[in-house]
Amino acid sequence: MKNFTEHKINKDFAETRLDRWFRQYFRGLSHNELEKYLRRGLVKINGKKIKSNYRLNIDDVIKIPSFFDDFSNIDKKNIKIIGSEDFIKKHTLYIDNDLLVLNKPYNLAVQGGTGIKRHLDGLLISAFLSKKITPRLVHRLDRETSGVLLVALSRKMAIHLSSMFKNKKIYKTYWAITEGSPKSKRGKINLNIEDSTKNNLSSLTLFHNILNIKDNISWIAFRPITGRTHQIRKHAAMSFFPIAGDKKYGKKSEKVKKFDKLHLHSHSVDFIDLNGDILHFEAPLPDHMMETWAKYNLPLKLESDFFSSDWGI
Repeated sequence: MKNFTEHKINKDFAETRLDRWFRQYFRGLSHNELEKYLRRGLVKINGKKIKSNYRLNIDDVIKIPSFFDDFSNIDKKNIKIIGSEDFIKKHTLYIDNDLLVLNKPYNLAVQGGTGIKRHLDGLLISAFLSKKITPRLVHRLDRETSGVLLVALSRKMAIHLSSMFKNKKIYKTYWAITEGSPKSKRGKINLNIEDSTKNNLSSLTLFHNILNIKDNISWIAFRPITGRTHQIRKHAAMSFFPIAGDKKYGKKSEKVKKFDKLHLHSHSVDFIDLNGDILHFEAPLPDHMMETWAKYNLPLKLESDFFSSDWGI
């Protein structure tokens, strides 16, 4: 018979996602391991099985196996990564007491998992150890996707950004090179996406075809309205203009195979901060996309991001 411990949620963690609560207290537990234990019902909330994206409420009771204590007893000396502070500084677009904005490099996982030893979450923890700050990831980018990534450095900012994401008030614009182009200059892709449990989830992505380039490739701006895993990549492939270098979803395309690396970049993010000011951040392209831009003589700056933002103010 397994031994369990119970944790009651207070107001400090109201509206926090379950997986983020686990990252706060059980740093040694990978996201994949957490998902496994959730599927098996070894982790429950108020006696019920739950998913990792569940948002906690005051007085929720999380029941977890006692052996999870092994994941929480991590000597902080062992997670200090040499060069982490310089790495974070190099990729910082903006920082204040509450917010860190990074330009996530290509081919860096945001979180750990099976076979992943170097990841952004670990680098962040290490970089801020001496400052006694707990950086909080409030969203993710695919390992092969580069660009703007928001990190909360305070609890109030984490709550604010989580609420903004939940209410679809954070506006992200991605740049991509695709094979082929949509039939219309601009529009939306409203196709269901199957998740890991085979459920079909409604998903919406806006697009604007910036330029049809020679060699049957296009430069397209995307704005995801929902936040499904690999949403832009899946929607582009399902709409018959797969993203260049996408060997997972565009693998049937010979032209996609000619690009060694994924050409998808989180170019800009807009949102309202804690003071009610509208913030805008842009990230420069990664090296492999810069080479493509140079090859086709594409501009690095545009006058518009092509999408309107309903701020509700």
